[in-house]
Amino acid sequence: MLSHSCIAIFALALLVAPVNAAVKSKAKVVSADGKPNVLFIIADDLRDYAGWMGGHPQSVTPNMDRLAKMGMRFSNAHCNYALCNPSRTSLLTGMFPSSSGVFGNEQDWRRSVQIAGKPTLPEHFKVQGYTTAAAGKIFHANHGGPEGRLTGWHGGRRGFELDSAWDLRFPQAGVQIPDLPVHTGQNFNGLNIWHWDWGGISVSEEKTDDGQIATFAADFLSKKSKQPFFLALGLYRPHSPWYVPQKYFDALPLDSIKLPEVKADDLDDVPAIAKTHLKEGLHQLILEKNLWKDAVRAYLANVAFCDAMLGRILTAVETGPNARNTIIVFTSDHGWYLGEKEMWHKGKLWEPTTRVPLSIYAPGVTQPDSFSSQPVALIDLYPTLCDLTKLPLPEHLDGNSLRPLLLDPTTKRDRPAITCMGGGKNAAYAARDENWRYIRYADGSEELYDHQTDPHEWENLAAKPEHAALKAKLAGFFPKEFNSAVRPVAEIIGPASPAGSVDLMLNMGDVLSAADAPKLQGRGVFIDTSFEFDPLVDQDSTLLAQGDEQSGYALHLVACQPTLTVFTNGKSTTISGAVLEKGRVNIRAQIDTGGVITLAVPGHSEVLGVVTFEQGFPQESKAGVVAGQSFGILKAAKYPNSTPFDGLVHRLKLTILPPHSAATQVPYKNP
Repeated sequence: MLSHSCIAIFALALLVAPVNAAVKSKAKVVSADGKPNVLFIIADDLRDYAGWMGGHPQSVTPNMDRLAKMGMRFSNAHCNYALCNPSRTSLLTGMFPSSSGVFGNEQDWRRSVQIAGKPTLPEHFKVQGYTTAAAGKIFHANHGGPEGRLTGWHGGRRGFELDSAWDLRFPQAGVQIPDLPVHTGQNFNGLNIWHWDWGGISVSEEKTDDGQIATFAADFLSKKSKQPFFLALGLYRPHSPWYVPQKYFDALPLDSIKLPEVKADDLDDVPAIAKTHLKEGLHQLILEKNLWKDAVRAYLANVAFCDAMLGRILTAVETGPNARNTIIVFTSDHGWYLGEKEMWHKGKLWEPTTRVPLSIYAPGVTQPDSFSSQPVALIDLYPTLCDLTKLPLPEHLDGNSLRPLLLDPTTKRDRPAITCMGGGKNAAYAARDENWRYIRYADGSEELYDHQTDPHEWENLAAKPEHAALKAKLAGFFPKEFNSAVRPVAEIIGPASPAGSVDLMLNMGDVLSAADAPKLQGRGVFIDTSFEFDPLVDQDSTLLAQGDEQSGYALHLVACQPTLTVFTNGKSTTISGAVLEKGRVNIRAQIDTGGVITLAVPGHSEVLGVVTFEQGFPQESKAGVVAGQSFGILKAAKYPNSTPFDGLVHRLKLTILPPHSAATQVPYKNP
């Protein structure tokens, strides 16, 4: 629950910047006069259920089909990672996950040292003279949980927004997703899974979050722009919660719903590493509750709603002043499982989750109703849009322009689409060419499917010796290494002092493994940090954590209060300071080896506490140091609003104090 101070600040902010108001930022760098506009539309969790893709016979999507026939449709397009954050990061940076080091939904891509200094797609267009505008989820974000929060609940409606990318932002600067009229967690389906629920709602289309985005887009597209524009629109459906107006459910009688084609023993020939999802028992739960048809119906209803919102946007383009000079791209960040391979949601490396719709209409370039079955990937969109608008290509791009295919649909590509799952030494990859899918896991196990005869990927051919050359060829396109998104250890940890203390100068996003982090057993810590605090964004964020629930600590914020939580032997001790106000904040925290803990905000508040040890942390932790990450030592069940610290950090210094035998306890002094 928000403190009264936070509520007051939030209310003031709403008065200054209403939720349904767009906010403009600064001017451009160079002129782009005469260049075509770009309308980039991305749906969320949309698999091959666009009607033209043939993914489901009851999926009716006249507007996706209409756009597909306006230009070129790609029947063999794939994401580069089947999770929201790494997929969108890859698309918008033009970098493979193995290049950026970004492979998790909780990982703040903005902190990656591999991405630093490299322009994202909208930033590049902005610098080249385009007016950049956005509405909805472009970078990673989500619905904000049962409270519709700006941050927390695995993202929040702000998510990992890049404020500098946009001249104009809807619903307002710093916010990606409008507040949902019905928050998730209603438990309409009886599963009591807060993030996965479905049901019809008594809300008009215009008042839904995607409806608001379509209205904003229609208004924007009805006006002639003085400069070329790059307009990015993120339609949140069919991402869960699957709450759309009731009529979309009514159009799909439950008893008429056709289930996806599945094979009872489908998983018998796949390696054990590919079947970890079975432990969750989600598919079995769906079967026990007799909800398979309900779930498919709900997904189809949300796809139909997404299509209707796309139709409003396309009509606005066609009837507006920019119709003849606007490139249109429509795609999705990844697909979705609906029971295939006993899998639900996203992830893994099979076709239902890697394959995405992709349609491109480029006046003067594409031919109407053209088609390509060549393997392409979302990472190809950044260079493609640069090519179509004749903008210079940044040097860091990993993808290849699709313009040759747009000009000549018979063009062949000499490389497969690559999708990654996992990261670092645990990275697995899939290669999809025109006919084959080859998967290689981190443990060396494999899958191979012939899509000419096995479109459902039911027969794993990887063990057949006659396919050795094919596997080697496809594997040759897998990344040779997986870059780390964090700084090297040597840049973080300083040399030990003569007394045995160790200083770490940290940046947000830094990670040290348990093996690399200074040891905690028998020691205490001192933390000195200075940062810019925004209560709307950082009220429940984490600055620094080390260790685990048996031995560790976290410096974080809870309802705008600076908080120090210390864990020993599975129990926690917490002290919190007074509610912070917006602006620069300095915090000093100490856990001394005698068990006294101190949390001070100079000139604001100071609190003391005691933990149950007298000679430093009683045991070594099994987890390392993380700066600016959610959850970890703070479990989601107790801290559901936990989010990485979003703002500017001027200083974050961690000192691991000398071992107890060498330590001299120095009373804390308020500087």
